[in-house]
Amino acid sequence: MIFKDITNPVVYLSSEFAIDNDLPTYAGGLGILAGDYINEAAQEQFQMIGIGILYKGKDFLQHITQDGKAQTRDSEFDHDVSFLRPTTVNGLPLIFTLDVGDVKVEVKSYHTRLSDTSVLFFLSTDVDGNPPEWVADMDTLYRGDTDSQIRQQILLGVGGVKLIDKLGLKPRFYHINEGRPEFIIWELCKNIMQNEGKTFENAWRTAQETIIYTNHTLVSAGNMAYPKDNIKYWATSFAKEMKVDNDALVKDGITGSGSFSTTLFALNISKRQNAVSKVHGDYAKKEWPNYNWISITNGVNLFRWQDSDFRRSTQTDFDIWKLHQLKKRELVKTVIERTGYGYNPERLVIAWARRLAEYKQPRAIFSDIKKLKDIISQQDRTVQILYAGNSHSSDPNAKSIIEEIIQIFSRELSGYAIFVPNYNMSLANNLTSGVDVWLNTPKGNLEACGTSGMKAISNGVLNCTVLDGWTYEADWTDIGWVLDPNNVGDSFYTILKEQIIPTFYNRNSDNLPEEWIQKMRKSIKLANQFSTERMLKEYSEKIYK
Repeated sequence: MIFKDITNPVVYLSSEFAIDNDLPTYAGGLGILAGDYINEAAQEQFQMIGIGILYKGKDFLQHITQDGKAQTRDSEFDHDVSFLRPTTVNGLPLIFTLDVGDVKVEVKSYHTRLSDTSVLFFLSTDVDGNPPEWVADMDTLYRGDTDSQIRQQILLGVGGVKLIDKLGLKPRFYHINEGRPEFIIWELCKNIMQNEGKTFENAWRTAQETIIYTNHTLVSAGNMAYPKDNIKYWATSFAKEMKVDNDALVKDGITGSGSFSTTLFALNISKRQNAVSKVHGDYAKKEWPNYNWISITNGVNLFRWQDSDFRRSTQTDFDIWKLHQLKKRELVKTVIERTGYGYNPERLVIAWARRLAEYKQPRAIFSDIKKLKDIISQQDRTVQILYAGNSHSSDPNAKSIIEEIIQIFSRELSGYAIFVPNYNMSLANNLTSGVDVWLNTPKGNLEACGTSGMKAISNGVLNCTVLDGWTYEADWTDIGWVLDPNNVGDSFYTILKEQIIPTFYNRNSDNLPEEWIQKMRKSIKLANQFSTERMLKEYSEKIYK
């Protein structure tokens, strides 16, 4: 490959990238954010190289059985005949070797060019002749035992640096999106020692100057910890090459309890550290006080998520409402295709949709199901509830939450609530433009940012939310509704009955809900503050300087 327009890029490494609905390289918000961000870089001709892992998509698809059980199915995506291209150098496939212990593992690269200045690469060890465990590591995101997870992290971090070297690129920075690419420093340090003749200590410090780390969550599942001995085992071959004890390669991640923390390691090997919202930055400073945290709130790529007509400031109330009704009818078609059930799009439609996790409190509004049904089943003021969300492969409890919600919908709330399966980019696009209210109910202090509500407001969908993450940064007066975090259920019932329903169903002589449409206008305007355009600008000024 020839990179005539890429001379000094930021290399952006992430365990997830959501760039296509069917490409099974994302599981939730982290992947959507990474896909939005690198697409923004492409749109602005910013020099950025993305590096991820090409997973095969085992258990990628969600399926709900007739008796309401949640199952998974494998993706049928075939990367060999897809839009991805095998990476070549001088006409030959780019395949390089990872020397890990006594094992030599071949790594193949695929890529998609997003612009002249932005290219996204995916690494794979699904290569004939590789050890079977390294091939199996490519089955799906976040699956496998401790050693499997560490191998994937070595592939992303060490393999990422090897790829950049093979391509002959000279990065400004290596930006690790969450902790999983953390072993990048092993390869960087080794290269500096070999190429510049520096001592291990000096090479390590030099490598640190090129690394930026973004933390995305305080939840333990996103801040992995492993037994120290497991990390030392995988560090051994790298330590031998650098002629140091393997303790030197892992010490920056050792906690007081003696385990290895990927987050602590990432913090200690990076030049700059940032959080993904202002309140998350406050949390991070308390959790990890010895670092100079910079807060840059996440954003969404409006070209990917916002209907272009909503960008026109000249729209009349009639125009806005007509477009919104069109989006609502499109969503009904999608719901029928996925579930076999439909509803009247004239209803007030409320959606809760995101990756299923306990801390996001998906069951919060079901604390008093009778009261909820009484409110949403009023004649001529009916409410339709939609839920969607996939469970994390490493979170078996989330599957039971899904099945519990489905049972509630099929019994107590039948006719007024639908669970829409296989939450993916396509469905998210339909939901964030085709409902009236976007519901967000997380436990406080755990949602680092959250971006689904940003997508919703960009399409005039009103937020009803617990304040956390980015929602602290918006003034919701005359725009949306704020829930009591200590009593989400009752708070929702009151706001729904006394404010949301009356505002939606109060129409003028032209059958337009004037007050609702004004809230839509203000939501659309607010979305401009939460775009990846603003986000990239802040990273360029505060982080990549």
